Amino acid sequence: MLAHITPWAKVKEHTFDNLIALCPTCHSRFDRGDIDRLSMLQYKANLEIVNQRYTETERQLLKVFLRKQQMLRGINNKPSQQHQFTSYTGVSPRFTQLGGIQIHQAMWWTIANLLEDGLIETTDVWPGLEKSETVALALTKEGAAFLRRWENAEPL
Repeated sequence: MLAHITPWAKVKEHTFDNLIALCPTCHSRFDRGDIDRLSMLQYKANLEIVNQRYTETERQLLKVFLRKQQMLRGINNKPSQQHQFTSYTGVSPRFTQLGGIQIHQAMWWTIANLLEDGLIETTDVWPGLEKSETVALALTKEGAAFLRRWENAEPL
């Protein structure tokens, strides 16, 4: 559904800058005032930044890392007991949490912007896979901060 960021009754026009596509739930929340206008403007600005800078593959990877963080954080920012993992000697714990993300080393170009911006990095893979053509990916501290700002509709 399209929503007017500044109400139609006030502006009487349908301009791109004043419209945003929302799911029905978010549209209702916005209409009720649960989501304020400034947050909606920031959310739209963040969408433009992310959509212009990152490819679809990179955006999907960011969403996966965000979901992993949310699952590890659990409800009310308490650590999730159901997502605890055994540590493995020689394997980065960032890689084993909720399963690692791996790509073929020849496909690095699909995530080049995330690497260039320092949001993700390559990390250790499972012992014995060092000679494989697989590259493991991990979120950096900068990447975690970026996702926190994105999730909270703060300036990116």
